[in-house]
Amino acid sequence: MERIVTGRQAKEQDRAAIASGISSLSLMRTAAEGIARAVKALRSGNETVTAISGTGNNGGDGVAAALLLYRDGIDARIVLCGNAEACTPDTAYYLNQAKAEGVPVCSEWMPVPHELLIDALFGIGLNRPIEGETALLIAKMNESGKPIVSADLPSGLHADSGEILGCAIRASATVTMQAKKAGMILGQGRALCGTVTLQPLYDDPDEPELFFEDESDIAALLPPRPFDSHKGRNGHALLCVGSATYPGAALLASRAALRGGTGLLTVCTPDPVRPFFAALPEAITVPTGTDDWNDQAAAAAKAAMTGKQAIGVGSGAGKGNLLPVIEAALSAKTKLVLDADALNQMAEERTLLRLLHENVILTPHVGEMARLLRVSSADVLHDPLGAVKTFPCTTLLKGATTLVHAKGRTAFLTFGNPGLSKGGSGDVLTGLITALLAQGLAPFDAARTGAYLLGVSADRALKLLGERALLASDVIDMVQY
Repeated sequence: MERIVTGRQAKEQDRAAIASGISSLSLMRTAAEGIARAVKALRSGNETVTAISGTGNNGGDGVAAALLLYRDGIDARIVLCGNAEACTPDTAYYLNQAKAEGVPVCSEWMPVPHELLIDALFGIGLNRPIEGETALLIAKMNESGKPIVSADLPSGLHADSGEILGCAIRASATVTMQAKKAGMILGQGRALCGTVTLQPLYDDPDEPELFFEDESDIAALLPPRPFDSHKGRNGHALLCVGSATYPGAALLASRAALRGGTGLLTVCTPDPVRPFFAALPEAITVPTGTDDWNDQAAAAAKAAMTGKQAIGVGSGAGKGNLLPVIEAALSAKTKLVLDADALNQMAEERTLLRLLHENVILTPHVGEMARLLRVSSADVLHDPLGAVKTFPCTTLLKGATTLVHAKGRTAFLTFGNPGLSKGGSGDVLTGLITALLAQGLAPFDAARTGAYLLGVSADRALKLLGERALLASDVIDMVQY
């Protein structure tokens, strides 16, 4: 589990470290040491190193790095963008040290051949668009083709959302201090940061509010099944999914639920979909006696909810009326996954949002989240961390970086590839999460595990699932005479 912080959290942690007795000058030097190491690793020969620095503490990291490199015999210089009198005290200290030791300092960048740049213009405090001369300077740096090492995060990248504030550095490498910033992973961050290295500054024993998932975290949530395991001990899941228009969604969600390890799976789906389940004999289908989701189908779904450990609603349901099914599932307080058409219908019938509780998982993509919040997709992308904290349940916001939030904790998942950006991926996710809930995982754990399993390669996912992924039909396929 790797810690992630917002800009505000990073500042608070620095203040707490200084209050504990660590000097701010020492923190700046430690940050500079990380930058200097990254520069040495990136240099291919005798490149001049130019630290293009602002007057804030981020600029001070660049100034101090140039000083350390100069002391090591590397041709280093400093371009100070701004009035030296405006420098923070720590930046001024290292700037004066650099001048005293002969490091060249100038106010304008004049490129030279064979040069490597340190970007130390802006840090985590930037919250307005970059414009004017500074924007021209960033464009010139990007267009130069020279390697760029960014201090903490690329200048112009919002520390929390990953939005580009007018313009931003395209770094070859980024040395981030103490913990990765959320904006390095969200939005445009992953495209701008290049190779990221972490420079620790101090101990931080507190449990993180924001964190990266890794395989060891997920493996711990999927222990091997006991040898005397049987279907009755592995959960009974119910999926209310599919329509005549989208029978494939029902099959995908159902197959994923079975692969995810639920002991039993019941599927309530409109009657035109049921013949397709001849291809999935392990699933139990419930006849609704109707061609679409209406009151009669809802009654069948309600009856099927009895005795189930987890319910998934929405995948491929189309235009039929799911609201009675959603209301019944919410009222039952059973662990519940709401996806796709269930979310869209709740966005219109907002009284159901008041029934959300801690056993519920919402799995919207950005557009569905925007509809739930009645804002634009741009608004969600501007503050994804705020968006996932809106509801009193687990929320999984799907995207290139998926966020899973519940009870003050947010997991970041960056696994997967653009190949998942197609119809059916969300249905598979719903089936996986529903199966994990049925087996006893808490909603937050089921959501982040399901997202991880969807994102990693099939081989890795099957390895993690172990015996859970075996279907009865797999055994038939392996019988030999």
